[in-house]
Amino acid sequence: MPFLSYSNGSGVEMSDQLSKLDEKEQKKRRLALQGKYSQRITIAKHGREMYLSKDYVGATQKYHEYLSILAEAQQVDDIYQLSPAKFDPNSDMTEMLLISHIYWELSKVYEMTPKLQKAFEKCLKQFVRFTINQPYQVLNSEVLRKYIKKNKHKSRQIVAFEAAYSQIQVGSKKCFVASFAFGENHWVTTSLREFKTNWLSGRRGAKTVGLYYRISSPLVSWLELRPMAAFLAKLISRPFLAVLALMGLLQRRSQ
Repeated sequence: MPFLSYSNGSGVEMSDQLSKLDEKEQKKRRLALQGKYSQRITIAKHGREMYLSKDYVGATQKYHEYLSILAEAQQVDDIYQLSPAKFDPNSDMTEMLLISHIYWELSKVYEMTPKLQKAFEKCLKQFVRFTINQPYQVLNSEVLRKYIKKNKHKSRQIVAFEAAYSQIQVGSKKCFVASFAFGENHWVTTSLREFKTNWLSGRRGAKTVGLYYRISSPLVSWLELRPMAAFLAKLISRPFLAVLALMGLLQRRSQ
């Protein structure tokens, strides 16, 4: 550094002064971010109110402000680089659900404007990203399914929405019934996950998996509260699931 070339030490002093200025600036930025971060939920709430009142321009601005605060806090370049990995699944689950719904509502706003199709695709991708393998996956999947059904012949982006729905179903590692009957890491559960990914990735397969999620998730939740019914369900389902998983293994090995 050129400052260190001065023999009287003035370069070192100047360097120390610059370091102190940098520290002050960083502290100032941290305090400013803390202030914005503490207001983020209020900002998101205002965005939601604007969205419901069909003030889509105002809603978009508030949603972007909210996501930009998170992006700054997570030290990523823009709002489309936020990911579930940046959040604590134990303490941040409610906020992750909020984020997924904000991306969802932004995607519907951008869907209306042909010039904003890139933003539409990015927001829909983020909605999928914040949905797959999350505890609220079934909820978000159902929101998307109902939107597709309602707007089948209205939306110019229906193909993109259907692709997102398929991606959520196929990309998920969840297999509710198998996990309930055998556990998350049992070979039967693993085999059935692979079967779902490899063989049910088509349009019909995605619909089948979607139906499975809508039925199996509440069913498992119901059984978990009833030990005797859960015991009988496991006893009945295990042989069938094991045979299905074994058939999947043999079929993959024969290819």
